[in-house]
Amino acid sequence: MQKLIKFNLIKILNFSKIKLSITFLILIIIVTLGTQRNAVNLYLDNLIKKLGFSLNKVSISGIKKINENEIKKHIKYKSCENLFCIDLRATKDSLEELDWIKKANLKLIFPSELKINIYEEEPKFILDNGNLSFLVNSLGKKIEAVGTNKNLYENLLVISGDNVMGRISDLKEILNTAPELAKNITSAKLISNRRWSLVYSYFTTLDLPENNPEKAFRKLALLNKKYGIISDNLKKIDLRVKDRMIIKFKINNFSLNENKV
Repeated sequence: MQKLIKFNLIKILNFSKIKLSITFLILIIIVTLGTQRNAVNLYLDNLIKKLGFSLNKVSISGIKKINENEIKKHIKYKSCENLFCIDLRATKDSLEELDWIKKANLKLIFPSELKINIYEEEPKFILDNGNLSFLVNSLGKKIEAVGTNKNLYENLLVISGDNVMGRISDLKEILNTAPELAKNITSAKLISNRRWSLVYSYFTTLDLPENNPEKAFRKLALLNKKYGIISDNLKKIDLRVKDRMIIKFKINNFSLNENKV
């Protein structure tokens, strides 16, 4: 009986040693693989590139303002360098943070090409802050400072005034009521965050009322189309008083009031 117990005890001890040895061996393998992971990843990366899956060509379309090299600087990789390691999401996000880029689409073309289609911002206004001027898109987003290149954008409407960026949609609504007249509006200033003062063809000021400015602008457009009332001889047309147009000529500050307009 004692021999049987002793034998069973030896079996248990031997089994525990085997189990411990296997566990120890597994731990060694795990540690070894962990320390060699970089070497394995590097080997696989090089192998994939040798098979032809490496970035050899970057095709970029849609750019006018941005240099191709600037685009390429924003290509992001994961922890390797073959074609499959290009991080398309990170690259897209990085590109769309650039001032001139509105949207970027990316596509891998196997085995070795990356296609990038860029949609650039389209400046619609020049924001005049007094000391600085900025190109602004149709939603009011600043694109970049104009600097000495302001003459390149002389066809853009210059906007100014406190909180004008938050009221761009209101300005667009006014201008859209009379597109033909709007073509000749060269600047728009928001006065006291309440009303708009527009300038027609650099010379004639058009003061719009605080309430229903789009209605006054459209009425002025109809009158101008019918009678051609806006000319270089006018200094100002004041539409702030309902149903009245106050016209100021450039000569001797002569004013003419016309009712029921």
